[in-house]
Amino acid sequence: MKEDLSRLIVLQEIDLQIKRLDDELATGQADIQKRQDVIDERKDKIAKYAATIESSDTRRIELEAEIEAELVHIKDRQSKLMNVQTNREYQSLLKEIEESKKNNKRREEEIVGLMEQNESLQKKVTEQGNVCKSEEQLLAEAGEKVSALIQETQDKKLKFEKTREQQAKKIPDHLRRRYDQLLAKRNGLAITGVTKGVCQGCFMNIPPQQFNEVLKGEQLLSCPTCQRMMFHQPEAKEE
Repeated sequence: MKEDLSRLIVLQEIDLQIKRLDDELATGQADIQKRQDVIDERKDKIAKYAATIESSDTRRIELEAEIEAELVHIKDRQSKLMNVQTNREYQSLLKEIEESKKNNKRREEEIVGLMEQNESLQKKVTEQGNVCKSEEQLLAEAGEKVSALIQETQDKKLKFEKTREQQAKKIPDHLRRRYDQLLAKRNGLAITGVTKGVCQGCFMNIPPQQFNEVLKGEQLLSCPTCQRMMFHQPEAKEE
């Protein structure tokens, strides 16, 4: 049993190395995705700014056309003033002209507001575009580094996997199956040390009698809390 226990400990070390490499890959890829998400979000803002600018330009053109039409109408009303027959009709035309002028003033103010808004939005588009371009360059550089890391990590992982396969063959089938089940259920840690009566997997105390059995190392015991297989791990000496 001591020999099987030693082999399981070695297998666990190999699996921890593989897990560490997988975590490194995941971290690198997550960083790339995070950078890409930031760029995509910035591009969405630029697209919204551009859509608002386009909509404002359309509205401005409509207002300018309305102003021109209103000016024609005012000119027509002013011409009719010369031929009115009654004071009532004269006052009505004056009121109509004044109302048309007010409408045009309102349209002109709206046009000014739209132009100011578009000027501000265009600055944001330029600023965000420049930032986006810079971020894309940084992303491309980071992508090259991550690609190199992925290749290097995969090469290392392949070596560990070959070593793992050889080591796993040395362990009895029933123990290997139990180990693999725990490995999947316990976040990559199937067998763990016990130091001064404390399981290093879940950091819970184990019964004294059970700890004594672990010290002997004559049988493979499981932690009553996390069910991981256990072995005695002496307390690390301080340097």
